[in-house]
Amino acid sequence: MSRLEISLLGPFRVHFDGNDLSDILRTRKERALLAYLAVEPARLQPREMVAEFFWPNRPETYARMNLRQAMLGLRKAFGGEDQIADFLEVSDESIEFMHKQVWMDTTAFDGYIQSSKLHPHIDLHNCQECINQLEEAVDLYRGDFLSDLILNEVTGFQEWAVFNRERYFRSMINALQALAKAYYHRSNFDQTYKYAWRYVEMAPLEESAHRLLMRLLTKSGRRNAALQQYQLCKSIIERELGIEPSPETQKLYTMILNNQPIERIDTGNLVGKLPQTPRGTRPLKPPTGPLYDPNTEIPLRSIFMDRLRHALMRMKRNQSNALLISLTVSFPYHEHLLPDLKKQVEVLVVRRLLGTVREDDTVAKVNDNEYALVLEDIHNPEVVPAIINKISNAMNSPLQVKDQRVQTRLAIGWSLYPQDGRDPATLINKADIAMRTDRLQQNIHKS
Repeated sequence: MSRLEISLLGPFRVHFDGNDLSDILRTRKERALLAYLAVEPARLQPREMVAEFFWPNRPETYARMNLRQAMLGLRKAFGGEDQIADFLEVSDESIEFMHKQVWMDTTAFDGYIQSSKLHPHIDLHNCQECINQLEEAVDLYRGDFLSDLILNEVTGFQEWAVFNRERYFRSMINALQALAKAYYHRSNFDQTYKYAWRYVEMAPLEESAHRLLMRLLTKSGRRNAALQQYQLCKSIIERELGIEPSPETQKLYTMILNNQPIERIDTGNLVGKLPQTPRGTRPLKPPTGPLYDPNTEIPLRSIFMDRLRHALMRMKRNQSNALLISLTVSFPYHEHLLPDLKKQVEVLVVRRLLGTVREDDTVAKVNDNEYALVLEDIHNPEVVPAIINKISNAMNSPLQVKDQRVQTRLAIGWSLYPQDGRDPATLINKADIAMRTDRLQQNIHKS
């Protein structure tokens, strides 16, 4: 029987009998269709429902025709009907994905996480079996769920992908926290450092991970590196939240600065009692990973998600509103900009966005030509249309780059906390759907 492997945690990857088919699947719709069928629970999927899901707001005959073309593309990529029949059963009325014949990283990830949760151990650091399972799960996580697969025109798929992206992100964070804590209890500082750093990269506003790294570096004889870690934490917190690190983090910094014992300094819920001696003192190098766009210097997705989570916590505490805006900027007459020109255009786009909001508001780049804004303390929701109009008017004006005039086109959507949702995934979904609906309407009007 043929072997099919599908990887969805990170860029979309498909291997069939050892051959990489990721780039052979011709279109994004074919890749998205395969991913959707593979992730959804095992059941017969009526063809009309699948067609409507991927080709919404289109005549049924058009949608079903496109579904047939996509299925034909899948058959060709896998080498014909006989090959694909091992895992995909297709009739005139339905499609069924046979999960038992397929290995998927998401299924394996969920299995490892669930097994470690259900295992009847008292303390994780004393259970090697569960530590091994969590490490297997962490190794599977190459990045955000379907990080390279975006269907701008399919709002249902985007909503589905964002939901799964957030779910696996939170599971990954929890696994990293658990592993860092377990190895800390074991005095295995190398492994603790490895998982704590990955945690910091994914959620850089979590001070508990920074504090753990400061303690690890200090106990490994790298006091200056520990002090530098504090400065990194401080710069991120100040830049992203406009506040200083917590008293807990500042106290730990002062203790390290003054060469005082740090054994009794609390590091929060990430770690337990500090081991007395490190396992080793070999140099430890932090992984690298961009938090800001190098061209425009605005935050990328990981920072944006942290800002949004903290903003919602503040708004809940202050009983106020927050506005989430999702937008794309396209260039209808300059679809293929040269790299240098594109960089200059992006800088001008971001400058305009920053000029439409307050200094403390968030403007982040979440994908190519896609941006997200978070505006806190919107005391009167009636001002939202005026804010949207201000941004639209600014962004729809042509850009002047040297001697070239670049026309822009904006698609924009928004959601308001708490009226439209109380968690990041719900608010992002609603804003993205509104933005993509706006773009679809523009395309229909244009045609």
